[in-house]
Amino acid sequence: MNNSIFFSKNEITQIQYVLDLCQSKIYIYAILLNDCKLSDDMRLFITRFSDISGITDKINIETCENDDNPQSESEITTELLPVITLLDKDRKYMGVNFHGIPSGHELESFMHAIYNVAGPGQKVGDDILERAKNLKQMSLIIGTSFSCSLCPELVQACQRIASINDKITADMVDLSYYPDLRKKHKIMSIPALIINNKDVIFGQKSIEELMDYLEQY
Repeated sequence: MNNSIFFSKNEITQIQYVLDLCQSKIYIYAILLNDCKLSDDMRLFITRFSDISGITDKINIETCENDDNPQSESEITTELLPVITLLDKDRKYMGVNFHGIPSGHELESFMHAIYNVAGPGQKVGDDILERAKNLKQMSLIIGTSFSCSLCPELVQACQRIASINDKITADMVDLSYYPDLRKKHKIMSIPALIINNKDVIFGQKSIEELMDYLEQY
């Protein structure tokens, strides 16, 4: 099957490199909807990614239609569907979600998320690690677009924190598929971070800069 629809040769090499580094098995779990353009695009992405990740037994990819597997879905707390989410080796929900196609600029975010869940994960300083563990329960929604070159740093920072602290959820949202969300929060530029479905901050943020914001909650 031709993977070039989503991935260049260099990207395929990068995917294989990250998968080789992963320590443990993880699950890529997608909840899809009928008659939904994003779900159709996700199905195609998952098919292409599965062709590549099939070289390793560390990646298990599962899909279901909404309400097909209510037990698993009840553990996935995101309110936005469809979703591609990551579960650890014990099928524990990690709060790391993608509501869009994680290709283009966001392919790096997707691969970092896999690496963080499978371990050993991106290195962070001991100070950031302890601060992230001490954050209170929080929902982080990162508004992005397929072509946004400034968005991945914020997505990766939020999702790294979520992989450390199970009280945090981090949802990457391609706003082209969610115009109502953009309108509700009056988002005029990206990346946009929606905290607890209420406060919005804009612009590229490192994980250190992000921590300074999140510790206010």
